[in-house]
This record gives sequence, structure tokens and C-alpha cells, in this order.
Amino acid sequence: HEHAQNVLTRQHAQLEAQLLPDSKSQSHAGGQDTTTGQAVLTAQQDAHSAQVIQLLVKQQAQLVKQVARQAAAISDMQAQQAQQAQQMQAALLSQALSAQSAPQEQLTPFQRQALAGIGDRRLQGKYDARYHSTAGGATPKDFRVLPDRIFLVRHAESEGNADSETYSHTPDSRVPLTELGARQALAAGAKMRAYLDKHNTKGKDYKLFFYTSPYQRSLETYEYISCAFTGEHTVGVQEEVQLREQDFGNFQSTAGKVHEKADRLRFGRFYYRFPNGESGADVYDRVTIFEDHMIRDINAGRFSDGTNLVLVTHGLALRIFLMRWFHWTVEQYLQVFNPPNAEPLILERVPDDWSARTNGSNAWVHTKALYRLTDESRLMLKGCTDDMSSTGHHPRAPSVACQLIAAQGGIMASGDKLD
Repeated sequence: HEHAQNVLTRQHAQLEAQLLPDSKSQSHAGGQDTTTGQAVLTAQQDAHSAQVIQLLVKQQAQLVKQVARQAAAISDMQAQQAQQAQQMQAALLSQALSAQSAPQEQLTPFQRQALAGIGDRRLQGKYDARYHSTAGGATPKDFRVLPDRIFLVRHAESEGNADSETYSHTPDSRVPLTELGARQALAAGAKMRAYLDKHNTKGKDYKLFFYTSPYQRSLETYEYISCAFTGEHTVGVQEEVQLREQDFGNFQSTAGKVHEKADRLRFGRFYYRFPNGESGADVYDRVTIFEDHMIRDINAGRFSDGTNLVLVTHGLALRIFLMRWFHWTVEQYLQVFNPPNAEPLILERVPDDWSARTNGSNAWVHTKALYRLTDESRLMLKGCTDDMSSTGHHPRAPSVACQLIAAQGGIMASGDKLD
């Protein structure tokens, strides 16, 4: 109504502007009474008012129809959602009924959940893999598709390990193994073969898939390791640039590197970025990308059916891989030393599907939490403790200083004790 009144006011002003000049001219001529002009103006105003009201009524009718159509669309959508919910419930019931007749060892974790009558675990304050931010990309729907274990191998001894002057005239990516390094890599392959033969309890032959740094010393290490296995064992090999060593610069002057490494100690080993090179944090970022892609491939079943993953990389990159995998803090990472050359470290999967059962100790967790660094491997990583050998998000223990302050009842910034 307010809109209609505004329209009428504007129309009235326009009519006055049109009629008043004619009225004035006729008055000056003395041949027309002003009363006639006012009557004409009133009649035209009434006609325009009727037109405006008619237009508003038409628009109102169109709006009513539009609202009715939207209400019908919402009703249809709600009906479809209700139908989908019924279909989902029927599917879960069917799944549960089929699971009841299936042997327990053939059930997936989600079938066990349906059989147990567990709905949304988040409502119980627990983790539910189905609602992960990657829509299942970081959590397996069936734990049996996971690789049996993951081997981490630092390359064997290189000429750069034997003589640091090598980096001053040979690009880091082209540094080869020494003769001792070749023997170390062959021995690493033999150790891995013996370990797999001993732990092959599934009654079928094992398989290996290799990820390797493209640097020459890592590629040569892979080639020597693979000599311990037949072609049937090796199902794939893939170079990954993200697994390369930390970039310390281009051609590396020995004297210059001594100065830069001293600066690194003063600045902080993890965050110091070498000129024309990388910091440890830079390596962390690219290793994170690699792990995310690898986890998605793992959960998609790329390495199932008795497959073992083998990563051939470098000392620092290997430690950062473990840092990212087990969620180490920067302080924890800095306390761990590189493993020896060509000594395989092993991440073993949980022993069996029983640990990943519904409400089991390893159910409804990230894929990484289903692997643990073996005790033998942990001992080869100086500084690595038992609690750093598996994934967890538990609160960190307070520092010694915090414990002392708490024991004293707390200290204010001014030095006064808390009440």
C-alpha cells in the first residue's frame, strides 16, 4: 500500500505539471473557467489510481503463485529425503542380516558396526570414520585392503657420506654409492627377504611396491635391494621427487657449509633455510603432500592382497616422514638422529583384523594409527622413544619448569605466589 501511495503521488505531480500550463494560458485568454481544469485533473488522477491498483493486484497474484510453487518443491524434496532415509535403513538392516550369517573374519568394520547396531559414533563422543573431512579418503572402509607393512630405507653409503667435498663438484642428485654402499644395499635386500619369509603367515606369496627418491644413490640402493627378490615379488616401482633429500643449495662449498650449519644451530635446525635450498619445515610440507596421496592410494586398495610398501629415501626425509606419520612435535623430531645407511626400518600393521573390530582398540582411527614402528627399528633411531612409535593425540606432559611452578602453588608475573 505504501508503494501504491508513492506511485499515486508521483502521478499526481506529473499531471499537475501537464495541466497547469494549459490552465494558466486559458485563464489569461479569459475563455476557460479554472473549475473545469480541476475536474479534468481529478478524473485523470482517478484513472491512474485504478491502473496502479490493478497492476498491484496482478503482481500480488503472481507472487502468491510463486510461493505456492516453492512450497510444493520443498515438500517434494522432504519426501525424497524421507524416502532415501528409509532406503538407507533398509540397506543397513539387509547388511546386518547378511553379516549375521557370514563368518566373522569376512566382515568389514562397517558390517560389524551395522551388526552391533551402532549408529553415528560421534553422538557417543567417539570418532566415526564415515564423517572424516576427506569423505573416507584418510580412513579405510575395510582394514584388509591395507599393506601388510611399510619398510623405510635410508640409501646406502654414498660418496658424499664418505667425502663431503663431493658436493662441491657433483650435483647432489648425481652422487652415487660407494663400493661399501653397494654391499650394504645388497645386505639390506637379504634382511628384508629373510624378514618377509619369516613373517609370511597368510599362505600366499608376498609382494613389494617401491617408492624411491630420484637421486642416484637412492635409485642404486633400490636396484641392489630388488636383487634379493624375483620379478614376481616386485609389483611396481615409482620415483617420487617429494622423497628427495633436503636441498642444501646447489654446488656446496665445504667452507661455506660450515658457516651455514653454524648459523643453523643459532637460528634453529628445523626452521633454518639454506641459501638456494630448503629448511626442514619445507621438507615437512612436501612430505605431507606425499603421505596424503599415499594414504588415499592405500585406502583405495592399491597395495592390498599381501603387498609390502618399501620407501627408499634419505636420512632427514625419513625422519620427517616419521614425524608427519606419528605426529611428532618439532622438539621430538630434533632429538632423533638419522638411522644407519641401508638399515630397513619397519612399520608393522596391527597384527590382525580383531584389533580393528567394532569397538576394538584400533577401530575408527586414521589409517596411520594402524601401523607401529617395531621395537628393533626404534632402537636404530637414537632418540626415538616408545611413545613416539605409534600415532596418538594425547596432551603433552608439562615441562619441568611448569611442574616446579605447579608444585610451588603457582607464581604470578610479579613474582608473588598465587592464593
